[in-house]
Amino acid sequence: MKKLLFLIIILGAGYLAYDHFFKTTPEEDAVIALEKEFQTATQNYIVANRQAAEPGLVVISDPEKAENQVKAVRNKLKELLPTLTEEKAIARAQELESNIKTFCEKNDIE
Repeated sequence: MKKLLFLIIILGAGYLAYDHFFKTTPEEDAVIALEKEFQTATQNYIVANRQAAEPGLVVISDPEKAENQVKAVRNKLKELLPTLTEEKAIARAQELESNIKTFCEKNDIE
């Protein structure tokens, strides 16, 4: 009986730890989705510029499309930021905003 009670306590503590540290909220999920979109857009931009620099190949890359993706993420973030209420989500969104700003400045994106 003591072993069963000990097991139940351990499982309860594990669940509470998971719920507190690993479970995300809908606001955080929205910011995480934008982070993934931004990461994809930056990778597309880097690949497009790399392909454009290769001599002798037909350029099929489109850096402008990747720039538009970055701008779209920036606009979505501007719309999302005022609606956030949770500290973790706000901090994460501000960090993403800083990353976008840095990327745009380095690559001369308006």
